[in-house]
Amino acid sequence: MEDKKKKCSKIEHKDIDAISYCQECKIYICNKCSNFHQELFNNHQINILDNNQEIFIDICKEKNHPLKLEFYCKNHNKLCCAACLTKVETKGYGQHKDCDICIIEEIKEEKKNKLKNNIKCLEDLSNNLNNSIKELKELFEKIDERKEELKTKIQNIFTKLRTALNEREDELLLEVDNKYKDLYGNDNIIKESEKLPNKIKILLEKGKISDNEWKDNNKLSSIINNCINIEDNIKNINIINDNIKKCKLNNEKNIDFNIEEDHLENFIKNIKIFGQINYPNKIIKLNSLILKDQDEINKFSNLLSSQIKIKNMKLIFTSNKDELNFVNLQKKINNKSNLIFLFLTGNTRIFGLFVKVQIEVKHDVYIKDDNAFVFSLNNNKIYKILIPEYALRFYEGNPIIIGNTGNSNGFWTCFGKFNCENLLNDPKIFDFQKSNELTEGKNDPIIFEIFQVII
Repeated sequence: MEDKKKKCSKIEHKDIDAISYCQECKIYICNKCSNFHQELFNNHQINILDNNQEIFIDICKEKNHPLKLEFYCKNHNKLCCAACLTKVETKGYGQHKDCDICIIEEIKEEKKNKLKNNIKCLEDLSNNLNNSIKELKELFEKIDERKEELKTKIQNIFTKLRTALNEREDELLLEVDNKYKDLYGNDNIIKESEKLPNKIKILLEKGKISDNEWKDNNKLSSIINNCINIEDNIKNINIINDNIKKCKLNNEKNIDFNIEEDHLENFIKNIKIFGQINYPNKIIKLNSLILKDQDEINKFSNLLSSQIKIKNMKLIFTSNKDELNFVNLQKKINNKSNLIFLFLTGNTRIFGLFVKVQIEVKHDVYIKDDNAFVFSLNNNKIYKILIPEYALRFYEGNPIIIGNTGNSNGFWTCFGKFNCENLLNDPKIFDFQKSNELTEGKNDPIIFEIFQVII
């Protein structure tokens, strides 16, 4: 179907949209020509244009080819005219001169049979499409529900954060008010102090009058009452004066809100990276003796996805095939980064270490990595290495040591066989939550693999 609307074939009406098409006359007809054409040719087949649909005309559409479509090109699956087949390539003739051509009657049965198959195919497609559309609508309803649930979850978490921040802000603001009140009292002291001069003047006048009336016994009770009143007021005045002096003295004291700049920057940095949206993980296929089936691989991938994005993994060392010694380990992992050291003990406990930095295997040299972490597949937990400066260390002929400063606060296992047989059969965990939960205990046989992660 062409995008441009068909216009009337009459030259005088060339700008008017056509509403019908005459198969016999091969012309488009507008509303002005319609009645006139029907009166002249009442036996002609008139096709009404529905939404300007394409009407098949058995005349070749190629430019300068005003001939009937009588041939079929097998190469291009297209109807063509005699001009399309001519050997003379002028005025656009001869487009199909080298093609496999037949007359349209010869392909009737072939197209007829194929049409039946295509009708069946379209019916199946229609049924399947309706089901697919229904399933798609149901899927997107569920997707929208999950999306809104996820948004609500995020909103609830951030509401709790904002509530906690607001409560802490209110606590600090109240503490500021209380601190200033302890040091300076409240701002009523200004109003009270402004009243003092006039109050003292009045009390002084009353005092002098009363002092001249001691001889008059009839006024004795009134004079004594004035004395008591003056005494009480002097006490209050002294309290105000003391508060004024206290304000002046405490003026040297500076109340401030202290927070370390690094702490503030780290806090803001942590807010910016707080939380993450986890996308469905790519299915990873591994040739591993430890991760024996796809469920374990998926569980392993999902656990680590909270810390790193894994596109793929490559097994580069396995204790089942590779010789367990320091030199071989150097060859396998030297100058490589994004490594996972994976351990299996007792055929049940799977745990390991991720190291992001590029590794240089040297005897008794610590490897620092702020991004390194230990994990347990059985417990589905990530463990922070307490001191990143001691993330990993190697000994010639002795253990690989993870997160260990020499004070037994890390995990250590063995890749050599001559100085550490006990360690090989008894890997230990010391200070990831102060427990041995990564291993099952003594005499656990161990399988050890190293993977390089593509992030």
